[in-house]
Amino acid sequence: MLSEFMTKKLTRYFHLRDLDQDGFVEEGDWEQCARSLAEIRGWQPGSAEYEDIIAKHAHIWNTFWGPADLDNDGKVSLEEYLNLVQAQRRQGSLALDVMSDLFGGIFDIIDLDGDGQIAFQDYRLYFKAWGLGEDLAEQAFAQIDLCGDGLLSRGAFIQSNSNFFISDDPAVPGSQLFGPMDK
Repeated sequence: MLSEFMTKKLTRYFHLRDLDQDGFVEEGDWEQCARSLAEIRGWQPGSAEYEDIIAKHAHIWNTFWGPADLDNDGKVSLEEYLNLVQAQRRQGSLALDVMSDLFGGIFDIIDLDGDGQIAFQDYRLYFKAWGLGEDLAEQAFAQIDLCGDGLLSRGAFIQSNSNFFISDDPAVPGSQLFGPMDK
């Protein structure tokens, strides 16, 4: 069973990913984020960059969110999502390799110049593509920029994001990645 803290933060995360706020996370939510990010970057449909960002978001949907769609209706309810995460935690399948694949993919989406680091400006644009505010981007970045240099390494990004899904400790870096749980 998920702890109250884990349920609260996963519920918050689910609602942030439900772009159209219809109560479900769907592939269309991920596609919308990809299109928004492409638009922010000035990439046109058909360009290599546009197609790459669409493919990266589709991969995340197919490997992480799609398996939560237990009734195969093309959308993931909060209950389905929480059940999947609970089952994965129980089975130990939220392993580092799964987290590395998921968050490595998100890192690659944000680190578009491929220099192995994410600057706050890039992180802010990613949050903007998800329709999230700059204040939340700042809070999240501060959670995982442990050395305070304004840059995130791949390892630090993956570890902090993994902590969000694994740790029940509110003090662990990344555990409150999408804002404080007292709100």
